Amino acid sequence: SRRLQDLLVAAQVALSLVLMIAGSMAIRSSIRTVAIDTGYESKHVFALVDIQFPESMKYSAPQKRLLIDELRKRLAALPGVASITNARPPADAGFRTRAATLDGDPSRTANTQASLHYAYVEPNFFEALGIPLTLGRGLPEQAGRAVIVSESAAKELWPGQSPIGRSLRLGATDEQSHNLSKLVADGPAYQVVGVARDTRAAEFHASDSKRVYLPMPTDRLPLYPILIRTRSEPAQIISGLDAILSSIDPNMMATCSTLEDMQRESPPFIVASFTALIASSIGLVGLLLALMGVYGTVSYIVVLRTREVGIRMAIGAQKRHVLGLILRESARPILAGLIAGSLLAAGVSYLARGLLYGLNDVDGISLAGVSLLFLIVGLLASYPPAWRATRVDPMAALRYE
Repeated sequence: SRRLQDLLVAAQVALSLVLMIAGSMAIRSSIRTVAIDTGYESKHVFALVDIQFPESMKYSAPQKRLLIDELRKRLAALPGVASITNARPPADAGFRTRAATLDGDPSRTANTQASLHYAYVEPNFFEALGIPLTLGRGLPEQAGRAVIVSESAAKELWPGQSPIGRSLRLGATDEQSHNLSKLVADGPAYQVVGVARDTRAAEFHASDSKRVYLPMPTDRLPLYPILIRTRSEPAQIISGLDAILSSIDPNMMATCSTLEDMQRESPPFIVASFTALIASSIGLVGLLLALMGVYGTVSYIVVLRTREVGIRMAIGAQKRHVLGLILRESARPILAGLIAGSLLAAGVSYLARGLLYGLNDVDGISLAGVSLLFLIVGLLASYPPAWRATRVDPMAALRYE
């Protein structure tokens, strides 16, 4: 009976530990997801997105371009504005292609099937968003066939080699996440002139960090949002935006948002925050139930040993010796359960390493913390009934049941 009871306690501790570790890993992964380093400046950059002109007014493309240019000039003249550029916000992964031809060699196309994201940017895009160039130079002022690739894209396309001066021709676009422009990158080859630090957008498995930055054609500027970097908090400039728009053209409208807010409002970040909340709630309830179960089971087993304690006390055992014996024997199945649960949790962590962002191996902090908590609860569950049993009159204990 004792062995069966100990086995049940060990099994309960092991299974509870695995569940708690899994929940803890989900919470820590969600926290790391929300706190991800995007690789670009988001706090002091805001975007004018969805710049609209009334359909009934029938603005021509040159008219829109003139109004956009005037808006950029007005914004650039404001105190506190550091830089202005036109491009999609980095949180928008943009276009994607699954094939590229390297150095004019069609036979190497099959070796570059990794997903590559590409976006059209102005030459000052990297300066405006605080993205450093780690190799080479920036894009030329005149749009041509020069491109900049991210560090991850360079490693994917030319592993162990310098990409500077290499030729790159992108394949057909298989996904278009933005419908403001039909401009695609397939066609003549581009020459790599620089390498930029990786940035992250909407996908947390790092595939969106493999990017190719193409020069923005000037006639496409009105189709892209305006990104404004400020030297301080952008709230003051944003508050006066309506007046600037009205002074240029009362019919022109635009939606404004900081890159930080756009990042928080992106679906992956919302999912990560919601996952953290749900995992925390379920984990807390599960932890309480598991601790109550361990406490109740261990304390009940100790109560059943009241007669045994009475016999030991009757034949001369000291209270401290009996108390220590019960605590050691109560801790034994808990330790066995922790060892078994740790092995199972390590296996679960290994299998889930590709599903949880930022956790590539066993989460030692969660494992040690939850294990220590179960051990403390088990000892606390053993101590009160054991202490009460040592204070029972031995003759009363012998008559127990």
